[in-house]
Amino acid sequence: MMERRALVIAVLGAGNIGRTLGKKWSQAGHELHFGVSDPAGKNAQLVHAEFGDHATVGTIEDALQKQPDVVLIALPGLVVEEVAQQYASRLDGRIIIDAANRVGEDSMHNLGHFQRHTPQAQLYRAFNSLGWENFAEPNFEGIQADLFYCGTDGTTRVTVEQLISEVGLRPVYLGGVDKAGVMDAVASLWFALVFGQKKPRHLAFKVLGI
Repeated sequence: MMERRALVIAVLGAGNIGRTLGKKWSQAGHELHFGVSDPAGKNAQLVHAEFGDHATVGTIEDALQKQPDVVLIALPGLVVEEVAQQYASRLDGRIIIDAANRVGEDSMHNLGHFQRHTPQAQLYRAFNSLGWENFAEPNFEGIQADLFYCGTDGTTRVTVEQLISEVGLRPVYLGGVDKAGVMDAVASLWFALVFGQKKPRHLAFKVLGI
C-alpha cells in the first residue's frame, strides 16, 4: 500500500486547473499556497472564496517562500520559461509538475526550460492532457479515468502518484522526461476530440489490460 504523507504544495496559477487540483489536495490534508501574478485579481479572489483559511494566495515569490515539497505549474504556458528563470533558486531541488501547455508551439511542455534553469529539480509532466472538469469528476459511471504522466524515475515518483491518486485518477507512467512529447500528443488527442469534434469536455482516457 502506498505510504501517504502530508505535503506543502505551491500552486503557481489559480485558474480552473490550479484551483480544482488544489481543492482535491487540500481535502486530502495537504498545505496549499497559491502564487499568482495579481494577488488582488479575479482568480486570487476565487481562491479566497473557495478555500477560505485552507490555503494562502499571494505572489509567486510568496508561495515559493513556503518551502514547498511540490510545485505545480498551472500558469499560461508561454510565461513559464520566464518564471523558471526568475525563480530558479527557489525552484531548484524541488518536485516540479508541469501542467501548462504552450498551445500553438512546436513543443507544448516547458521541461527543457526547467532542466536548464533548475538542474537539481525532480521534473514531471502531468495534469496537462485533460480538461479541469475531469479532475473535478474523474469517475465515469463507476469507471475511474487514467492520467498519463512522465518524469524522473526515482523515489519522488511515489509522491507524484500519491497526488494523482488523491485527485481520483489512476496514474499511468509513460517513462522519463524524454516522454514529454508523448504527453503533448495525448493533450493534442484530447484537444482534437473536444475542440475539433465538439465532444463534451468531461472526456478522459482509460488503458485496458494493466
